[in-house]
Amino acid sequence: MDGIFIISFLIILFGSFIIDRKMLRKTETGNKITYGITIGLILLFLITKYFHVSIPMPSYFFVQVVSPWFIQVLGI
Repeated sequence: MDGIFIISFLIILFGSFIIDRKMLRKTETGNKITYGITIGLILLFLITKYFHVSIPMPSYFFVQVVSPWFIQVLGI
């Protein structure tokens, strides 16, 4: 099911990019860069999800490393 969702979302993303292409020609450079970074991050996360590669998230680091250390420092 994940594969079907990822492929369908990529098709929707590609269609949205095709439609937005006309608008991107007239916008400022900052908006183009922000749009490109956003699309790039979405593609990165979808591709890593499709190939079952886990990206370390800050919340996981906080729960696994910082929280036990903080509890130990407080002596709880």
